[in-house]
Amino acid sequence: MVNIYIITLKKSIFHKMNDGFMSNSYMDIKSFHLSSVKDLISQIDKSKDVDVALISEEILDDLSYNAIDQEIVKRRNIPYLLINTSKKILMDAVHSNAHDIILLDNLDIDRAVWSIMHAFERNKMINKLYEYSIEDDLTGLYNRRGFLNIANDSIKRMEDKNYFVMFIDLDKMKEINDDYGHDIGDVALKETANILKTSFREGDIISRFGGDEFVVFVHDNRLDIVEKIKNRLIESVKLFNSRDINLFKLSLSIGVSNSKDINKNQTLSQVINRADKQMYKVKTEKYNQKKDNSV
Repeated sequence: MVNIYIITLKKSIFHKMNDGFMSNSYMDIKSFHLSSVKDLISQIDKSKDVDVALISEEILDDLSYNAIDQEIVKRRNIPYLLINTSKKILMDAVHSNAHDIILLDNLDIDRAVWSIMHAFERNKMINKLYEYSIEDDLTGLYNRRGFLNIANDSIKRMEDKNYFVMFIDLDKMKEINDDYGHDIGDVALKETANILKTSFREGDIISRFGGDEFVVFVHDNRLDIVEKIKNRLIESVKLFNSRDINLFKLSLSIGVSNSKDINKNQTLSQVINRADKQMYKVKTEKYNQKKDNSV
């Protein structure tokens, strides 16, 4: 089933397209009518059930192609086609991100369905390639590239630009690899990733930044919330170790930094670096404490 949202001010256009889709034999289509691109954006953000959008020509009287490209394609990753409802040629459409133009006056429903099918499948392929480029194969978390791209995009949308970064290092990773082999080391990384997924919130951006290091963008400016997340993470590690069903024990060193700790013009990389230094300080204190206890 492909959900198609038809954006038009004229119900007659929706009914003509909908009747055609119901008679086609190529694709199982369910169509819905909306009256504005604003309503479309709301539907995408609320329900996430929009597969393809068809935007009627008269909608462009109050909205530019650039605005549609920016809000629908670039920010929300939804393909769209244009419905040409007049005799004029939509020359500007050539330079837009519209996948195709459907001619209403001479409607060829088979060709229209084929164009929609191509837009839908092409978008799925692009999404898959994009996922491969930003996702860590082992843990399913974002990789460094994915984290930086998505976190920076989130920062651009923030008015206050006040957020936290947590830098997390899996302690004794080398010992796990040396004692039990890299396959078990991979298990330790996966288990750590699972703990992170259950400890943080849906809106937080979790990444395997590299090797045994994980970086999380916490979309919040309240220290008490960050402390709760940190405590939840520590308790999850304790629970994992208490089960005593693995060859290894997990131990994490955690550094935290806020984007406004020093000044208001810090880059994401600077905030990450301070969290990294804080993590290293925690790790060093652990090492020195263990060393003192062994004397």
